[in-house]
Amino acid sequence: MRSLNIKLRIEYFFLGLRDKFGIPFKPEEEIRKLGLKEGQKILDYGCGIGSYTFPAANLVGEKGRVYALDKQPLAIKKIKEKAQKEAFYNIDTILSDGDTGLPDESVDVILLYGVLPEIKHKEPLLKELYRILKPNGYLSTRFCFRMKKDKILEIMEKTKLFSLKEQKGHILNFSKKKQQN
Repeated sequence: MRSLNIKLRIEYFFLGLRDKFGIPFKPEEEIRKLGLKEGQKILDYGCGIGSYTFPAANLVGEKGRVYALDKQPLAIKKIKEKAQKEAFYNIDTILSDGDTGLPDESVDVILLYGVLPEIKHKEPLLKELYRILKPNGYLSTRFCFRMKKDKILEIMEKTKLFSLKEQKGHILNFSKKKQQN
C-alpha cells in the first residue's frame, strides 16, 4: 500500500509540472476548447489532481457544478484541500471506482481524460456514463500515446451508446445515441 502511495505522489508531481508548464499541453487550454457554459454540470471522471476539474469549475461558475470522481483517496484529498484553499464552492468530490451515484440525465458534459486506458471493464463504465448524461450532453475524451484515436472509436462503436460529435485537436466529443426499444 505504501509503494502505491509513493507511486501516486510521483505521478501527481509530474502531472502538476505538466499543468504548470504546459508540456506537452495545458489542461486549462484544452478545457477552453469545449465551450463550457456557466451553470453547467460537469463530471470529471478520474479527476486525479484536478488538472481539468479546476479549469472547468472556473468556466461553469458559481451556478455550475463539477463532480470530481476518482478511485484514489489521495486524489480526492488533494481536490478537497485545493478547493477549500482557493475557495471553489462548486466542486463536489466522489470517491468511487465505478458508479457515480449521480441521478439519471443530470450531467451536461463528462470529462474522461487519461483514464480510459486504465479501465478494465469499459462497457459497464460507459453504460453508467450514458445513464447520467443529459440527452443533449456529451462525453469528452482525449487520445494520446496510451490510447490512440482508432482504439477509442472502436470502443465507442462496440458499446453502441455514443457517436462521434466532433474532434478538436486530440479531443473527441461523443453524443448520446438514442436507444432503440
